[in-house]
Amino acid sequence: MSTPPAPEKKPAGQSEDLMLYLKTHTREAISYVLIILGIIMMFFDQMYGGLLVGIIGGIYFGDEIVAYLKSINTDLKAPDLARRLILAGLAIAFLIAAPSIFLGAAVAIVIQQLFLAPKAK
Repeated sequence: MSTPPAPEKKPAGQSEDLMLYLKTHTREAISYVLIILGIIMMFFDQMYGGLLVGIIGGIYFGDEIVAYLKSINTDLKAPDLARRLILAGLAIAFLIAAPSIFLGAAVAIVIQQLFLAPKAK
C-alpha cells in the first residue's frame, strides 16, 4: 500500500501577515476596499461610483488640494504659466467627464476642513 500524498503547505506566514496588516492598518484597508468598490460601481452607476472614489480621494488628498488652491495666486505669476493653464484645462475636462468624482472630493474636503482641520491659534 502506498502512502497518501502530503497536503500542500501554504508559504509560512503569508495569510497571517495579511491579517496582521489589515488589523494594524484598518483605515487603509477600508479605503482600498471602498476605492475598488467605487471603481466597480462606476461601470454600473457612474454617479455613485464616482462619488465614492471622489470622497476617498478627497479624504486622502484634501490637505494638498487646499494648499494648492491657497497658493494659486502666486503660482499664476510663475514663469511656467503655460503649464498651469494646461493643468487648469485638464481639470475642467475631468470635471466635465466625471463630475461626481469632483463633487465627492469637494464634499470630503469641505467636511475635513470644517470639522477635522486643526484650529489656527
